[in-house]
Amino acid sequence: MTPALLLLLGTTPIGDPTGPKVYPPTYVPAETPYGYLYQPAFDVEPLPRLPVTHYAPRAGDVLLMSDTNRFWTLLFRIALTGKPGHNGLVVTMPDGRLGVFESGYGDTLYSRVTPLDYRINAYPGYVWVRQRAVPLTPEQDRRLTQFAVATDGQRYALIRFLLHGTPLSPRGPLRTAIFGRAHLMPGGRFYCAQSTIEALIYAGLIDARAARPAATVPQDLFYDRSRNRFIDRHPLLEGGWLPPQLWTPLPGVAVRGKTRPQPPSPWPGEGGAYVVNPLPTPGKDAPTPTVVGYVPGELRAIAPVEQRPQRIGLFDRPGRRRR
Repeated sequence: MTPALLLLLGTTPIGDPTGPKVYPPTYVPAETPYGYLYQPAFDVEPLPRLPVTHYAPRAGDVLLMSDTNRFWTLLFRIALTGKPGHNGLVVTMPDGRLGVFESGYGDTLYSRVTPLDYRINAYPGYVWVRQRAVPLTPEQDRRLTQFAVATDGQRYALIRFLLHGTPLSPRGPLRTAIFGRAHLMPGGRFYCAQSTIEALIYAGLIDARAARPAATVPQDLFYDRSRNRFIDRHPLLEGGWLPPQLWTPLPGVAVRGKTRPQPPSPWPGEGGAYVVNPLPTPGKDAPTPTVVGYVPGELRAIAPVEQRPQRIGLFDRPGRRRR
C-alpha cells in the first residue's frame, strides 16, 4: 500500500449514517418538491441558464453532484479527475415513491436509498440531472429497484476507490479492459459511479460488454467523455440520457446546498415549504425523513455573493479525446 493511500485512509470521512449531521432537517417546497432544471449544457460552471422547467423525475435519471468537501476534491485530483465528484440514481422505492440510490451517501461509507424530494433538497452542493430519454419498462424499473434495495446498507468500496489515486488504478491504459468489468450482481460493495453503472447493467439499460464500472468516475458520466481511452470510446449515457441540466429549488438562482435556506431560516420561494426532519428509527437503521412542519414563503432575495462563480480546476473538464 502506497504512502499516499495510507494518508488518504487516515483522513477518510467515516461519519455515522444515522447521525444528525448526515441526515439534516431541510425544506422541501410544497408546490415543487422536485425543483426546477435549467437548460442543458456539458459544463460544470453552475450558471442559471434560463428558461427553467419543472423537474418531472422518473426512475433511471442520473444525478451528478458536486460539493466543496476538501477530502474528496483532493482524492479526485490525485486520480487525475475532478468535478462532479459524486453521483446517484433515481429509482422507485418499494413503497412506490421515487428515491435516490447512491454509494457513499452523505460522505459516509454506506450505500443508501433515500426519498428523492428530501435528498435533492438536502444535498450540500450542486446537482445536475441527466434525465432518462425513454421511460423504463416495468421490468427494467423492477430490476432497478431490486438492485438498489439489495445494496442499501452495504459498505462503501473504499479501498477500490482509493486505488484510483495509486499506480494500481484500474483506469490504467491496459488495466481498464481487464480489471474494470462489471460484477453483474446486486448487494455488493461499490463506490458511487460504480454502483450506478452496475445497477443500470442489471436493469438491462446499458451493455455490460462496453461498461467498465470499476474504472469509471462521475465525471465520465457527466461529459460522455473521459481521459481514459476505453471509457472515452464507450460513452454509456450518450443517446439514452439527455445532457446534464443544473437543478435548483428556486428559479433564477444557482446556489449550492450549504447556502440555500434551511430550517429555521425563512423560506424565500413562492408558496410555502415543508420542514422535513429525519426521525430516529429502532436499532441502527437510518432515520426516516418525515414532515414535521410547514412555513409560508416570504419572497426574500438570496444574497448575490452566494452566486459567485465557482473555481474550475485543470481536471474539472476532461480532455477532448473522442471528439
